[in-house]
Parts: sequence; C-alpha cells; structure tokens
Amino acid sequence: MGVRIWFCMCLLAHCVPLTSSLSSKVLYSANNAIMEFDLDTRTVTKLLEPGSNRVFAMDYDYKHRFIYFPRYDTNDIVRFAYPSSNRTLQTVVQTDPFPSGIAVDSTNEHIYWVVPAGTNTLSRCNLDGSNLTLLTTLSVPYVVRLDVTNRWMYIVKAYIGVMKLRFDIAEQQMLVNITTSAIIHCMDIDTDESRVYWFEGNGELISAKDDGSDIKTIISTNTGGNNFGLRVSGSYLYYAGNKQLLMVNKTPVSTPTVLYNDTSRIESIFVFNQSGM
Repeated sequence: MGVRIWFCMCLLAHCVPLTSSLSSKVLYSANNAIMEFDLDTRTVTKLLEPGSNRVFAMDYDYKHRFIYFPRYDTNDIVRFAYPSSNRTLQTVVQTDPFPSGIAVDSTNEHIYWVVPAGTNTLSRCNLDGSNLTLLTTLSVPYVVRLDVTNRWMYIVKAYIGVMKLRFDIAEQQMLVNITTSAIIHCMDIDTDESRVYWFEGNGELISAKDDGSDIKTIISTNTGGNNFGLRVSGSYLYYAGNKQLLMVNKTPVSTPTVLYNDTSRIESIFVFNQSGM
C-alpha cells in the first residue's frame, strides 16, 4: 500500500506542470493547419485548414467564443467558433497586404491588428469587421498585445524593440530596445505581474517590467530566428521553437519541457484557458 501511495504521489507531482496553470489546450499554426494540443492527454487534433501558409498570430474572444487570426498572404482577418464542432471560417475584414499581429478586446468588442510591411499600420475594427479605423503608423509593427484594464497596447517594432501606447494613441513609451539585429517575432504580456516577455533574434527569452525596468533572461534557446510563438499562462510560458511546442516556468534559468514535436515550423500559438482568463 505504501509503495502504491508513493507511486501515485510521484505521478501527480509529475503531472502538475501541465495542468496547474488552468490551461487545457494550446492552439498553434503550422503548414496550412490550425492544430490543437491537449495538455491533459497530450493528443493533437487538426482543427481546420486556414487557407494560408502564414498565420503569425491568433487571439480569442472569450465573450462570443471565436478564434481570430490574420492571414498574411491573403490580406484578411478571419474567425471560427471554438470550442465547437462547426469550425467554418468567417471572413471578418479585409486588410492591407501582409497582416501579422492581432489582439482581441472582448470588453469593448474590438480587434486590433498590425501590418509590418508597406503601410506599417495599426488598425482597429469591431468584432464583426465594421467601423474600420486606422489608428496610427509605426515602424515595422509586428506583434500587438492589450492590457484592457489599464488601456495600454504593447507593440513589437520588429527590428527596434518593444513599446506601449494608450488606446487613444495620446501617449507612447519605448520600453526596451533590442540588442541584436534580428527581428523579434513574438511577445506577450503578464498583466497579473506587470511584466513583458519576448524572444530576441538570438533565441534569448527576455522579461522586463511593463515600464522597461528589471530586465531578465529567462532562458537561452540557441534557436535564433525560429521562435514565432509565445504566450503567458499562469506560472508558465508556452512557446514555439522551430518545430517544437514547449513550456517553461517563468522563473529565470528554468528547464523547458518539450510538449510536442511537429513536422513543420510552428508560427503562432494561443493558450486556451478553461478559466476564461
């Protein structure tokens, strides 16, 4: 009996990192497919074909239960119901060529997106695609994240660094400048701990306070240029390293866990939380 109890305790302890964050599914895009990885069962399901080989971002409307993503090579933003057995793609809005980043504001029923090539624009529309508004132009905006409570947008300026600006564009702050010449492909914010996380072009996962101070290196992946997805959920960071889906504790110098090995490069991820956060 004692051996059996000890074995069960070890098994539970081993499983805690995959479930303690209240995350149950990680969605990712790779090779013209949106995939779903179940953190509890470690099974992978193909949800749909997005009709584009380049999907660099996904975000979720927890109020109406839709996944939104921009299609880089078809110049639009689409959505599908999730979780749902009816995953028909719906076109939301046409965009300027090559949209890359997207963020959903369910509270105010808006979506925001950035176009890093050509027009270099930050735009907004309603969740149904109406009321399209060009907010501003920026230097190579690649990723956008929202702190809805404090009304800040966080933007990756691809070859420059990370900035934040107010929802009304009245105030802008440059938080950090990157130290390498390679592009930043991914960034996320942790509103609970007021921190920003991003991968630099050399493969280092960096964290800073949301005012740009207290910069720390979380891990060095040695996969420069191949980190296209990053999401914060609870105590963990979920990220893509070329063809791998991984997770790591937010504590610096933690050891990553490989969740899944795909056959194609993973270009965006989204962590779906059962808690709705």
